[in-house]
Amino acid sequence: MKILAVANQKGGVGKSTLTVHLAYAAKEAGLRVLLVDMDKQGSLSLSFPSTEGGESGLLASRLYDLEAHQESPERIDDDLAIVRADKGLLSIDKAENEVIRRPGAALRRYARDFDLCLIDTPPLLGVRLMASLAAADYVVTPVSVGLYELAGVADLIQTIHVIRTRGFNPRLKHVGILPMKTNNRSAEEREALESLRAQYGAAILPEVLPERAPVRKAIARRRPVWVGTRGEGHLQAANEWRAACDSILGRIAK
Repeated sequence: MKILAVANQKGGVGKSTLTVHLAYAAKEAGLRVLLVDMDKQGSLSLSFPSTEGGESGLLASRLYDLEAHQESPERIDDDLAIVRADKGLLSIDKAENEVIRRPGAALRRYARDFDLCLIDTPPLLGVRLMASLAAADYVVTPVSVGLYELAGVADLIQTIHVIRTRGFNPRLKHVGILPMKTNNRSAEEREALESLRAQYGAAILPEVLPERAPVRKAIARRRPVWVGTRGEGHLQAANEWRAACDSILGRIAK
């Protein structure tokens, strides 16, 4: 099982939306997918409603508990399961650093049952983000290209460096930085994107995901944007998102 964390220390950049679409794309490619929602806001969990009978299964805060080994993720269907966010996550960032390695060890127990694990991370530096990166084989960074959002990229790059060099996870690979929610009509944003490419070079993925209404509507309907396309704008969004997801999944399949 490969583990991919979707991470940025800034909020509102589209982490959950990207995680959802990666899950759908991976499933359509025939992979068995495990989702982990480390963000107490629970956007990823909301995107995949509980099956009949209500919520049951391993909750995200329990990944930090050494006694949680008897619990299993909640099954959504034969090829998709989820570890949902819960209120217990609120106390995790107050925990000692010794718990950072526990989620990785816990998730590896399910390696035979899944091909890919996707972790949606919280938008702040803390134990949960560090633990997500310590558990992952790969990390991808969605970014918006505003001034404040770009300032957070350097912070995350530094966090990844810390995880790699201080013994938490030397195998962690950065898939790249994915520009999202861009506005092609804005000269300032086009300049900011070019500046981002100049600064980080090949770390910036070639795919770009502009802000598009069909994406928001698709998430509201709990389905990927490439399902049920209607109109040129919707089709364009579908093609962009499909290309980005396939690119990311292709990079971690090598």
